[in-house]
Amino acid sequence: MKVCTLVLSFFFSHVSTETLYVALYNGNISTLSLTNYADITTSANNLAKNGYFAGSAPETKYELTQVSSTKTTAQNPAWLTLNTQNNVLYLLDGTTTGNGTISSYRASPSGVTLLDSVECLIDGAHAGFYLNGIRLAVAHYTSSALQTYEVTSNGNMTPLQRFTYTMSAPGPVASRQSAPHPHMAFADPTGQYIIVNDLGADLVRVYAVNQTSGELSERESLVAAPGSGPRHGVFSRSPISVAGVNGTTQYVYYLDAEIAGTVTAYGVNYLPDQGGLQFDLIKEYTTLAPGVAMPPIGKGISGEIGLSRDGDFLVISNRRDASFNGTIQQYPPNGTSDSINTYRVRQDLGGVLDFVQTVPAGGATPRTYAMNAAENLVAVALEFSDKITILKRDRNTGMILEQVAEINVSGDPWAILWDE
Repeated sequence: MKVCTLVLSFFFSHVSTETLYVALYNGNISTLSLTNYADITTSANNLAKNGYFAGSAPETKYELTQVSSTKTTAQNPAWLTLNTQNNVLYLLDGTTTGNGTISSYRASPSGVTLLDSVECLIDGAHAGFYLNGIRLAVAHYTSSALQTYEVTSNGNMTPLQRFTYTMSAPGPVASRQSAPHPHMAFADPTGQYIIVNDLGADLVRVYAVNQTSGELSERESLVAAPGSGPRHGVFSRSPISVAGVNGTTQYVYYLDAEIAGTVTAYGVNYLPDQGGLQFDLIKEYTTLAPGVAMPPIGKGISGEIGLSRDGDFLVISNRRDASFNGTIQQYPPNGTSDSINTYRVRQDLGGVLDFVQTVPAGGATPRTYAMNAAENLVAVALEFSDKITILKRDRNTGMILEQVAEINVSGDPWAILWDE
């Protein structure tokens, strides 16, 4: 939510304030406020501080502060999903013991207020709306299941369908793939399908959505590279012209595989009568910058993946690559920062990717990030640094320019989003 006011300093200055929510694994939701004093330059206000990777203070003064901290019903808050039509925020519990919960909260710039909470399977990892926001699909990692809910405008939730997965044997990376582990559930761009990325089974599961009842019906899965560990994914904003084929367009699906540290582009063809999706391999890429050594396989490498609204830039966060050196004060806890990388989507060449840039995330383990609606700012949740950073971005070039704000948030930040 953005608020614009006028304040008088030595002159009138335009001020804008934006709200962010952070899920902290220690049990809390933190509500943050980012204020931009657009006409006050740092040269006049001595705002330089350690941590700004551009080598100087940001051009514009930003202040990131905590407004409130709310103890939640979740043992370990792990994922946030906001319905912007009614300001209802949904929180998944990442606990791996006892009972899990999914909770809804009324969101506001002053904080969040509990609306409803229901017991559910453990270890909720991701949730996505479908059927015009009246259904919610939840991926449960440790429970090896997909659960759907009916959700109302006041945040009430009713469980609907459940799909539980099994495997006959562990996957190639047994320490991470001893069982199916759904890591993301979301709707495709047309709303006809729910996509479930399964890290443990190396599958992208596909479900057709009945547009009347909302019921899901399973279709053939995409088999990902063995041992790759599908985590998150994103579709192109619109169909892209197929390279070398005049007049033919298709969506492209970019699959982030966290164990292998890869992003793979697939052309997607829609089969008749909601018969499923056909995925055709375009190309596989590393999520790391050129010349960066691959961390040991096993723990997650790539983190979050997202696409700019114009569809021209793909942004991926990486964990454990420690690509940038600094001080412990600058990059807690050990003086190194993991990376955030940008790729250009070649819509003129069928959706292939060109590497553009690598920048420091501002610390260790950028588990998630989120762009604001204007796409000139990126908020990064640094799990092992207990810190949130705000990075300034050029919307035209896709380049991340500098870090403009940060705040320490004790408790392992696992998810972050803007209220806009």
